[in-house]
Amino acid sequence: MKKISKALSKKLVCPYDHHHLILRGNNYFECKKCKRHYPIRKEGIPDFLPDNLRSYGKDCDSTGLVTEKTEKWQPGLRYWTPGLLTSILRIGRGSGRLLDKKSGVTMLDVGCGGNAQGDVNTDIYIPNPIPKNFVLASAELLPFQDNSFDIVRSAYVIEHNLFPIEMIKEHFRVCEKIVKTYTDNSDWVGAIILRILNTGYIFHDEHYFKWSKEYFTNILNRLGLEGRVTTFNTSPSYLVKAVSFLGILPRIGVIFHRDLYVEIYKK
Repeated sequence: MKKISKALSKKLVCPYDHHHLILRGNNYFECKKCKRHYPIRKEGIPDFLPDNLRSYGKDCDSTGLVTEKTEKWQPGLRYWTPGLLTSILRIGRGSGRLLDKKSGVTMLDVGCGGNAQGDVNTDIYIPNPIPKNFVLASAELLPFQDNSFDIVRSAYVIEHNLFPIEMIKEHFRVCEKIVKTYTDNSDWVGAIILRILNTGYIFHDEHYFKWSKEYFTNILNRLGLEGRVTTFNTSPSYLVKAVSFLGILPRIGVIFHRDLYVEIYKK
């Protein structure tokens, strides 16, 4: 079994308590207060998945865990076979991937998937290949100490989360300087086209919430958080890039940008 780095171990806490975590013989972590056990999987991955993603029973092992409910889950769109017109609309150049990692700062990448960027990376399933310093954890219950990272980043995760407010609060708790969040802009004019075509991300079976610049700004205000919400475009599609130039229009410009970018600052 691979050993967890000391630097990572020092950051880990019980996601329900944030204190009292004890490493037991390099096999599992135990919360001294709530008595939960968090196993270290054979790949050397600390498993801090929350209770609702675990199964317990009488045939449990030394960690108290029987099976882990995300084993067969795979990311990506299901029930979507792009038609000819959709394929034409998607023609473009580039990957559309967003890069945030900078030297001299520590970053946590939440919901990292297969394109992890962080010094520490988390998701609810194990990507292939496994990112460095990877921890199984959910976005709204992070197993890290307060102010553990300069930057906490999530790209296209919050629309999949059933508890987005808790997710925002958790990201703010474990960051020291800034939270960076990317998601789809629900006001984007392309969403209307995709609906007509009966396809696209709006029919993703694991998208639970829609986000707009106004709604996200209202949430930050209600939570008393300082930040900014902007619209932009990350699509490599030539058509989407061309339409995004109309984003400079006053008042209605937001409908021509496909994506939202949110920054939350910690004083």
